[in-house]
Amino acid sequence: MEYFRTEKGQIYADVAYRLGKIVMQYKKMSVDEEKFEATLYLTALQSLLTNYKEHIVEMIKKPYAKMNLEEKKKLSFFQKNIDGVWGLSNSCWIQNTFYEDWTLESFIDKLKSAASHPTNIDIENDYPSTGYITIKDDKSEKITKYQFVNSPDTRRNTQLWFTSKHLAKDYISRNKDTLPENIDSESFGEKYFLTLNSEPFIRIAIIELTVEQLYSLLINLANYLAQPVLKNWDGKTIKWLFAA
Repeated sequence: MEYFRTEKGQIYADVAYRLGKIVMQYKKMSVDEEKFEATLYLTALQSLLTNYKEHIVEMIKKPYAKMNLEEKKKLSFFQKNIDGVWGLSNSCWIQNTFYEDWTLESFIDKLKSAASHPTNIDIENDYPSTGYITIKDDKSEKITKYQFVNSPDTRRNTQLWFTSKHLAKDYISRNKDTLPENIDSESFGEKYFLTLNSEPFIRIAIIELTVEQLYSLLINLANYLAQPVLKNWDGKTIKWLFAA
């Protein structure tokens, strides 16, 4: 069947709906061989995250047409703290040195960066690169958790460095929204590094999700993004679209 299209001809809401249905169908499915649900949840979430923010902006345009973008964002569900939302808790944040509010939007943004731009990650390193790894059960060998790392101030598991003070200052200026006000750069040899109170500093977020938390986040995000498929949707009310 062809996708449902919004007034502007977009199919993203129906893609989100179908991804949610596929994941729920697979979760209920009984097979005679090993199931790979963790991999399905990860790849489905990666798909949802590709342009979720652009889709949400379109979703809230009509009901809040008289507000500017910043006012709309303040009303957004995604400005909430994650604790108790969609099966998540604040303990999912293993580490976060970004200087910003710890909202659901920030949480999902970090997941998006980690899942969409993975590198050769060394989680034991002091400066792990952006990416994700799995944590397995030692007895069954099954995946039990994922760890996602978003660390824009690293390259190849080392702290990002600059060849001059000017380049470091320019980098700080371009990223000031999520850096501390007193961030600086200092030279060690011929390289300049970001420092805070004369100590090396990087922005890093490490998020840990169990497979069930990954599923809960995925299915709830899919449900939220799929709302425009409802006939005469008012642009505000969020209804559950997936039958139990």
